Amino acid sequence: MRDTIMKVSLGAIAANAQAIRRRIPARVRMMCVVKADAYGHDAVQVARRLASAGADAFAVAIVEEAEALRQAGVGGMILILGGASEESLRQAVRVGVSQAVYTPRMLQVLQDEAARCGRRAAAHLKIDTGMSRVGVRGEADLKAMLACWQGCPNVDMEGMFTHFCVADSDPDFTALQKARFDAALERVRRSGFSPIAHAAASSAMLDPALQYDMVRPGIALYGSCVKQMAGELTGAQTLSTRPIRLQWIAAGDTVGYGRTFTARRDTLVMTLPIGYGDGYPRLLSNRAPVLVKGRRAPLIGRVCMDMVMADVTDIPGVTLEDEVVLLGAQGGERITADELAELTQTIPYEIMLGFSARIPVRVTE
Repeated sequence: MRDTIMKVSLGAIAANAQAIRRRIPARVRMMCVVKADAYGHDAVQVARRLASAGADAFAVAIVEEAEALRQAGVGGMILILGGASEESLRQAVRVGVSQAVYTPRMLQVLQDEAARCGRRAAAHLKIDTGMSRVGVRGEADLKAMLACWQGCPNVDMEGMFTHFCVADSDPDFTALQKARFDAALERVRRSGFSPIAHAAASSAMLDPALQYDMVRPGIALYGSCVKQMAGELTGAQTLSTRPIRLQWIAAGDTVGYGRTFTARRDTLVMTLPIGYGDGYPRLLSNRAPVLVKGRRAPLIGRVCMDMVMADVTDIPGVTLEDEVVLLGAQGGERITADELAELTQTIPYEIMLGFSARIPVRVTE
């Protein structure tokens, strides 16, 4: 077996959650987002750990994710944020989790299944304030939705929410979204409902005006994307491997497909058993560093499907037994998902989520 592995620190995630908890008022609940396998960190184990680290509720994207949490013994509020087929809606009722709703038909399905099962369903009314993705949009649709809800006695309006699309970059549009949400919230409350209101994800959760009754930290739990908390949050993933070859090449020799790297000096090339077949981005070719003996070494040549090469000429004493870190910390150095995202012109979410099942995950405290 190769030595390539992804280690996930539950302790780092819990510490991030506690740092967020300290930054928001005690009255504001914290719904921790663990969709997409907790952004690639193992949703079940992360949720279990967060339950003791300040989480008041959890959010997922699809009913299968919610069901996995319930089967693992995760209690309390679990909200399915995304849209759903009729069968998924019915399954949400059977599993005992909350569903985002934004059409009368969704409500009617929940009501039908709840009545059939002899139980209550829970739902959160989603308002589209400008994302143009899912949600109730406009006064007429909201009026129709509320009228339908009055005829669904088995469905509790547990919550009401929206999602900001540019909270970290456009305060004017965010203010417009807030105004739209506030108007919808007032209309809902005048109709006799008392939902938990929530709107802010990681990038907006520290703004008192946007906190409402609950915030929804996601990427912040995993150590990224909140400028106001720089130095307070720590990445929880460490991707490491060990070299499979060390070889000197001469000045003028080239490395890899396309011969995109030419050695300007005699160069010690370290070959590592990881590549884009493992989800390590090919766009990192000739750009990213790796950590060896606590020092940075540049990748050279193109990232292959199963291998990458690094220049370790300036790191004395390297051996085939050295651990090499491609994401995470070693010694006093750290390679973050944010750094790799910048190098590939993407977002850290995609870096965290992009690694394939070929890399085993080891979850640690």
